[in-house]
Amino acid sequence: MDREVIDWLIASDPAIARLTKRDLLELPRKEWDYHEQEMLTVGWCRRLLDLQDPDGRWGQGLYGPKFISTHYTLMLLRRLEMVLTPEIENGCRQLININAIGSIPTTEPPRVDACITGMGLSILAFFNQQQQLFPEILTYLEDNQLHDGGWNCVLPQRPTKHSSMHTTLLVLEGLKQLADTSSIYRSKINALSDQAHEFLLQHNLFRSHRTGEVIDPGFIDISFPPRWKYNILTALDYFASINHPYDHRMEEAIEIVKQKEKKGRWYQGKQMGGPTFFSTNIAHQGSPFNTVRALRVIRKYL
Repeated sequence: MDREVIDWLIASDPAIARLTKRDLLELPRKEWDYHEQEMLTVGWCRRLLDLQDPDGRWGQGLYGPKFISTHYTLMLLRRLEMVLTPEIENGCRQLININAIGSIPTTEPPRVDACITGMGLSILAFFNQQQQLFPEILTYLEDNQLHDGGWNCVLPQRPTKHSSMHTTLLVLEGLKQLADTSSIYRSKINALSDQAHEFLLQHNLFRSHRTGEVIDPGFIDISFPPRWKYNILTALDYFASINHPYDHRMEEAIEIVKQKEKKGRWYQGKQMGGPTFFSTNIAHQGSPFNTVRALRVIRKYL
């Protein structure tokens, strides 16, 4: 790894510095632990916490407005691996209180959406909040897994036989966080996840299993934060995070990620429309988080 790039990553933000030293340099905890305290006082995570509304929400909303709502702010804090704070605890309570997780039937008619469920589970499990809901969420995901191994957000509102790449990866990320948080669910999670991994790999992570064509150009246009949208870098980083062995069906996606490198850095893909609090991209320098993600994948699979 280029020392100049490593120094740039470490200087970009405390959250990135922590991930760089932990995941890329593999330094002992004492060498990166202090960045957790920095995250409480400076940088992107601190800025997000300071933007919380007095009632515990962000953006005066729960799932919307995208992408400054409580849901998407907590999702970004989770991706940055922020430590638990009172602000985050309060935000997680808000999600549950007003049915923003997707699988909790607290309104009439109940809102059910496996995309929201997957993201909500990843938030709650990462921060270990509202543990009493984990069995119900897991049962919902088990009941709604399709025969091809994945999930689709249109269920149960509309019948479908084919899973969504977006939804499946979001659910897998949630299941991964739950397995990391509580070992009691691990056997069930493994059974669900193994089928979903095969679903993604059968598509070479981005191609139609019927025609071989690229399913969506956005799948290979890597962006951070990915919000609810699937892309190959997020998928590969997920596989690396669970220590999944190399599979030849990853090869083309890995090569596409490699080709996006410019002088040791990876840049920001096309962003989804909608308000944001601020960008985690550094203009004309690259995306620190995309660079960390890409280097983690390359370390694992090349």
